[in-house]
Amino acid sequence: MKIKELEMRKITGFSLAVSGLLYLGLGFIFLLRKDTLIFAVENLLNLLVILLILASFFQIIGFAPKRKKYNSLGSRILEFIFNMIVASIIYFKPELVLSIFPLFFGAYAIFTGLIKVLSYLQYRKNNVKGKFYMVISAGVIITFGFGIMLHPIASFTRLSNLIGIFFILYGLSFIIDALQEGISGERKDSFKRRIRINLPVFMVALVPHQVLLKINKALETDSLEEEDLVYSKEDRDYDLEILIHVGEKGVARLGHVDLWFEGKVMTYGSYDTDTYLLKGIISDGVLIELEDKEEYIKFSQESMGKTLFGFGLKLTEDQKDRVRAKIETIHENLYEWNPKSKVAMEKGIEPSEPYTDYASMVYNRLRGKFYKFKEGPFKTYFAMNTNCVLLADRVVGKAGIDIIKIQGLITPGAYFEYFNREFYRENSMVISRSIYYNMSKQGKKMVES
Repeated sequence: MKIKELEMRKITGFSLAVSGLLYLGLGFIFLLRKDTLIFAVENLLNLLVILLILASFFQIIGFAPKRKKYNSLGSRILEFIFNMIVASIIYFKPELVLSIFPLFFGAYAIFTGLIKVLSYLQYRKNNVKGKFYMVISAGVIITFGFGIMLHPIASFTRLSNLIGIFFILYGLSFIIDALQEGISGERKDSFKRRIRINLPVFMVALVPHQVLLKINKALETDSLEEEDLVYSKEDRDYDLEILIHVGEKGVARLGHVDLWFEGKVMTYGSYDTDTYLLKGIISDGVLIELEDKEEYIKFSQESMGKTLFGFGLKLTEDQKDRVRAKIETIHENLYEWNPKSKVAMEKGIEPSEPYTDYASMVYNRLRGKFYKFKEGPFKTYFAMNTNCVLLADRVVGKAGIDIIKIQGLITPGAYFEYFNREFYRENSMVISRSIYYNMSKQGKKMVES
């Protein structure tokens, strides 16, 4: 079975350069050619009106795709009326439609600013450096967001300038990636870390979940083959693996990130239920180290219902030394913490019912070592800032990959999007991609790498 999102394709320096130039062109249109932009928007709205009118008449006569059959004349009439009302609004009041776009970005800016406020409160509590920068940036972003929402149409030009700047920077990052195809070593790694640009969070947050849904749907009529699950660009082992979890329901759709390095899995998260605030969005940060990666993957699949995407990185000796040094620095700031199941076992207490918190379940099946942080940003876990991705990036960044620099809010989806693209590049350090999919869900044996 072939799934388009999983097929191996090469991203060359030439394709990166072409993509970069296209993004640059789009950025300059948003910045400098407002007339072209307005012309395109007007024609898109007119096209939308025509499509809605056509859809309305198809509905009223009962013509519909096979996957969307109408049950009654009443339902067809209601959809006809609804589509005609929407078409009329777009045609006679296009400014209402245009205002939706600025309102969305204004709300997104306010949300981002509030996240920074919460991050500031967390940093102040833990006495972390750089917290006042968060207050200033939060104030600017929230003010900008309210300004857009109060005057959405008047803000359209400012927003187009902002989008144009983003596309230009994003295009430049592609061009720089293309130039890096001919650069190697420390110079390449250091340069990359300073200029990484990412897509907005709302565009990539659910990317792993969308790929998982495509895998599930494909399995309804076909079967996965080993090359669909495991692919390596080089005939050698990786030194570090990024494990990106994703589930089918709830918050698990947003994903989780772990690291495997030199025989140990490192997983950081909201694992102490006694310290939960806002249902675990904020809590004490807990770091777990596990030595059996295969059993951990099986546990994540069977007990948590997860699928994992593993990206293997090949490191130089210098990169490995830097990663080791960072992990050692992290360990200096840790103290041992025991989950409920371990506390009960050491005290000889037999609980009336098995503990169901994640840390206890991990200890019961995998043992491992559990830690909390003495101080610093990771002392408190915050799902929107000091989360699993930020900790992973602090470690992996020492190998020359660091995508936190420009965009402070990062999700597992953004990490997936980045590493999947790096996997397709010819000369990147990402040399393999493994999909740890629980084949027992389809009554088949799991394929393992």
